[in-house]
Amino acid sequence: MSAVVSAQTPNFSFQDIYGKQHQFAEYKGKWVIVNYWSPQCGPCLSEIPALKQVAAQYRNNVVVLGMDAGETPDAELRRFIRQKGINYTVVPTQDSTMFALGLIYGVPTTYIVSPQGKVIDTHMGAVTVEQIKGYFAREPQKFSNKDEGSEKPCTGGLC
Repeated sequence: MSAVVSAQTPNFSFQDIYGKQHQFAEYKGKWVIVNYWSPQCGPCLSEIPALKQVAAQYRNNVVVLGMDAGETPDAELRRFIRQKGINYTVVPTQDSTMFALGLIYGVPTTYIVSPQGKVIDTHMGAVTVEQIKGYFAREPQKFSNKDEGSEKPCTGGLC
């Protein structure tokens, strides 16, 4: 299930699992995949490989934020990140993040934020690499695919 939103994202601050402070506005100019999840959620676990792939493949153009919505203790969350080899920023449950982009009716819920800082879609349920790439194609944005070993520009956000 997804819903087109097209609202400007507010700036909000949050702390990642390692204590680093972030401002959402820092990501303007990049795609931001904001994934609300919980380590106790089966569909959430099934989408981790897709999020890892997007984070690795598009690291210069896309930021993936894993927002824990399950109030998982920090030590348990850090252990989970190591076990799963998560390569994107994980954010423990915080008041500033829980409803920053809208209501969350269940997990996983993923907000897709364009480089212009607009929420272009909200997806409830597990996401796939193909779905995420589809968002890039819908919003024309030039990407460089040097992450993939080539310097040729990409069109439509796909390399």
